[in-house]
Amino acid sequence: MNTKSIFKTIFLSMMVFTAGCMRAANPVLPQSSVQKSNLTAGMVKKYVKIGTATQADILAVFGAPNIITRDKNGNEVWTYDRQSMASASEIAAWNAGGTATVGAAGIAGSTPVGGIVGGGGSAEKGSSSGQVSSATFTLMITFDSNDVIKDYRMMATQF
Repeated sequence: MNTKSIFKTIFLSMMVFTAGCMRAANPVLPQSSVQKSNLTAGMVKKYVKIGTATQADILAVFGAPNIITRDKNGNEVWTYDRQSMASASEIAAWNAGGTATVGAAGIAGSTPVGGIVGGGGSAEKGSSSGQVSSATFTLMITFDSNDVIKDYRMMATQF
């Protein structure tokens, strides 16, 4: 073997062994497609005004209601109901890693002297866990015959 082919062999060996040193990327988790709602106690206190706010005002702030009914007096009642749940499930991702060492101390004539080739590997498990929580928010708005707010009730739960 000549000197050129020895260097090519060493170079190719280094390329092969160092390719195993790369670590796999952590998995990308899909993002939730749930939109954040304006339906909060603060928004209700700010915009839901008895005797002044109209159906058009409420539509502009909260959008269309989930349910439209009439009470015993024939007044229209809009119900907004939002539920949300947050959970963190255990995610386990196995990542593999490795190392490689290739080197040569020198060449004596046409024979390599003092070369070393080595390799190693490792694996690790990463995990994440959390709690589950649930929240609901219900808003019921009663309108008079002129589409102005007559009364409202709201209820929020979180557990």
